[in-house]
Amino acid sequence: MPNTLYYLWMQCALGVSSALRTQEMLAAFPGGAKEIFGASDYERRLAGVFTNTQLSRLHGTPLECAEKILEECARQNAHILSPQDAGYPARLLEIPNFPLALYVRGSLEGLRDRLPLAIVGTRRASSKSVDICARLSADLVRAGCAVVSGGALGIDSAAHWGVLHAGGSTVAVLGCGLDVNYPAENGSLFKRIAERGAVISEYPFGTAPAGMNFPTRNRLISGMSAGTIVIEAGEKSGSLITAHCAAEQGRDVFAVPGDAFGSTYTGGNKLIRDGAKPVFAAMDILEEYELLYPELLDMRRAERDLERPAVQPEKVVVKKQEARDKKQEARDKKQEARDKKQEIVKTAPEPSNLSAQETKILQLLAQASLHIDAIMKATNAPYGELFAALMNLEMQERIQQAPGKIYTISL
Repeated sequence: MPNTLYYLWMQCALGVSSALRTQEMLAAFPGGAKEIFGASDYERRLAGVFTNTQLSRLHGTPLECAEKILEECARQNAHILSPQDAGYPARLLEIPNFPLALYVRGSLEGLRDRLPLAIVGTRRASSKSVDICARLSADLVRAGCAVVSGGALGIDSAAHWGVLHAGGSTVAVLGCGLDVNYPAENGSLFKRIAERGAVISEYPFGTAPAGMNFPTRNRLISGMSAGTIVIEAGEKSGSLITAHCAAEQGRDVFAVPGDAFGSTYTGGNKLIRDGAKPVFAAMDILEEYELLYPELLDMRRAERDLERPAVQPEKVVVKKQEARDKKQEARDKKQEARDKKQEIVKTAPEPSNLSAQETKILQLLAQASLHIDAIMKATNAPYGELFAALMNLEMQERIQQAPGKIYTISL
C-alpha cells in the first residue's frame, strides 16, 4: 500500500495523459514513485525527465490528496494497482506512457493465464456485426483468450456479452471514474464483468466521461493486449485510434472486412489495405499466436467459420444515428420509444413477449438450477438457438449463470 500511495500522489500532481513519459520517469528513479516523492527539487530537475510545469506540480502537491483517494477507493469497493504491484498488467509496462494507477473493480487474474486480445468497433453497430462480434469473442475465449474492450455501446458490448456467455474472462476499460454510470445502458453489464473479470479505469472517482478521455483510454485497451481486432469501424471511428495505438506499441492489428462501399466498414477495410490481417474466423487470429503461447491456447476449441448459419442477433444496445432534420428526428423519437421496450437494461418484457424457447427455459429453471447440457437435452434445441435464448434471458436479468455453466432464475 505505501507504494500505491506515492503513485497516487504522482497521478494527483501530473494528471492523466497519454503524453506522460511514465516509463522514462520511473527508469530515472529505480525506487519508483516513493523515491520521486523523497527527492529534492534539484534531484528531480537533474533527472531531466520532468517539464518545468511538472516539477512545479510535484513540488506543490501534498500527500494528503492521495490519502483521500485511498479512502474513497475503500468506500467504493474498489482497489488500486500501481506499476510496482504484482497484479498490474505486465504488457502495460511495455508501453512508454503506462498509467501511474489503475482503479479496479473485479480481478485482472484472467490476463495472467490467458492470451489477452482487444475487440473494438462502432457504437452504431449493425445486427450482423453484433452477431459476428459475439460469436468471435466467444470462440476466442473458448480457445484460451481473454477479451479486452471499452464497455461502450455496440461492438464493445457485444464483445463483453459474448465472453460472459462463453464463461470466459473480460476486461472493460472505461474513460471515466468507476463510480460514474456511463453508459447508463450498460450498468448491468459492468456488474457482470466485475464478477467474472474486471472493470478498470485510470481516471479517479468522480471523473466525468469527457470526449478527450476516450482517445487517452484507448492506448490501455491495446496496451493490455497482444493484438487488437476491429469490427465495423467508419473512417473517423475512435476504434481506429485504438488500432493505431496497437501498431505504435508493436502489437498486432486485425480487422473483419465488410461492404467495400459501406461507410461503417471503411475504417476496417482501410486497415486491411494498410497491412492489418483480415479475419474470417477465430483461427485467423489464433494461428498468429499458436507457436508463441502453446501453453495457453487450445486451437481445437475455436470455430472455423464466422459465417455459419445465423442465430438471432444479441440484443446489444447500440448508439442511434443523430437526426438529420426535424422529420428524421421525429421518426427517431418514435423508434427510440419502441427500442426502449427491448433494451437489455430496462424492465424485462412480459412473458407473452418471450419466444417459445425462452418460455420453456424459464419453466425448467423455475423448478431447479440446470447445467447448459441439461437444458439443451430438455429443450432439444440446436446450440445456436439455445445460445441466443439464454443470452437474451441473461440480458433481461431473468436468469443468471453460475460458475460451471449452471443456470438459475434471477432473484
